[in-house]
Amino acid sequence: MTTVDKSRFRPTPVLRPRRRRLMARVRMVDGAGLARDVVVENVSLSGVQALAPDGPPAVGDMVTLDLAPGQSLWGVVRWTDGKRFGVEVDNAATTPEPAAEAAAPTSQSMCLRPTRR
Repeated sequence: MTTVDKSRFRPTPVLRPRRRRLMARVRMVDGAGLARDVVVENVSLSGVQALAPDGPPAVGDMVTLDLAPGQSLWGVVRWTDGKRFGVEVDNAATTPEPAAEAAAPTSQSMCLRPTRR
């Protein structure tokens, strides 16, 4: 029987979901109920990377991102780096209003639109 040199084997990499670059201003509500504008820089099926000019929410905070009228996405802040932060989202968490349910995009398409003032 031949001996196998285990040092030559590498573990299979864990592939991260594909990210889409985006620059969109959206309204974020943090766990304390504070609403503020943030800039979403990229999105994937599992999360969002955003920039908060006045500082990111704390790691572990639950946040809601208001994407479009009647559509929001919630998740948990998993990391921060300066003013940037990452939110892990629940893929089934888009919550359309009943009247807009038929026209609302699915959570997997994650269509983000900038908020209007």
